[in-house]
Amino acid sequence: MKPDRETYRPPWLLWAVAALAILVGGLSLYREVTGQNDGSDLRADPRLAPVHQAQLLEVARTAYALLRTPEFAAVLKAAADDQPVYVSRDRGERSAEAVLADLTGRGRYLPVRLVMMDPYAPGARGHYAAGGGVGYVSQDGEIHLPPDVLADWASGDLVRQSCALNTLAHEIAHTISISPFVFTPAFTDTRIGERAIPRRDGGDSPVASYLIGSAAQCAWLQQQGRIVASEVRACVNVFGTRGFNDRCRAFTADEPIRERPGLPPPMRPL
Repeated sequence: MKPDRETYRPPWLLWAVAALAILVGGLSLYREVTGQNDGSDLRADPRLAPVHQAQLLEVARTAYALLRTPEFAAVLKAAADDQPVYVSRDRGERSAEAVLADLTGRGRYLPVRLVMMDPYAPGARGHYAAGGGVGYVSQDGEIHLPPDVLADWASGDLVRQSCALNTLAHEIAHTISISPFVFTPAFTDTRIGERAIPRRDGGDSPVASYLIGSAAQCAWLQQQGRIVASEVRACVNVFGTRGFNDRCRAFTADEPIRERPGLPPPMRPL
């Protein structure tokens, strides 16, 4: 007759340690996938010289801060002019107030890695790519920038510097998620190779990512004293809300920022 075997029961302390580990891990995961990047969770391209890394982080942090200012909100609402705003493939058009809600509370800003594109690569001047991850293991976003952005920020010319901020604000918008655990972009426009936004109805309604970029640009110019509040809508029209109009070098130091003959042509509206 075999002796009865006692069922092993781990000591209560082991259960307590296991429960604590699960709790700490769960809280860490929750914090990771719901935390907001306020511009402090950025990494610059390590291939850059330290001075250029610092400049890249400076312009990016300036853009993050702009998106939460009352000046930016006022410019975005004025530029939208009560029109619906195209936000993404999944959500179609929304109000300017809904765009601001995604930017200031409802959306989640991913941690971001800033990558400088190879200046000799095809399309290095004309294409900026931003993205986020899917799921817990790839939550960091990446923003790929052409060298022109860094050159504009370092130029000391307010209009050129504002164009760098336009690009960063536009791309930051693409790294905002409207769901906590899976990356669901709040704002989309075109993918690589697309010349137009699929399934977008024609019309003059702004595209949120471009509206965000131009509103940030002109809000910053207002903060710097380069334009006044009554000029912000003209400023946004110059740089575009359905695409980016590259007019960064078209204005002299004291010239009003508004449409005039001789400006480079606008981008084909998306």
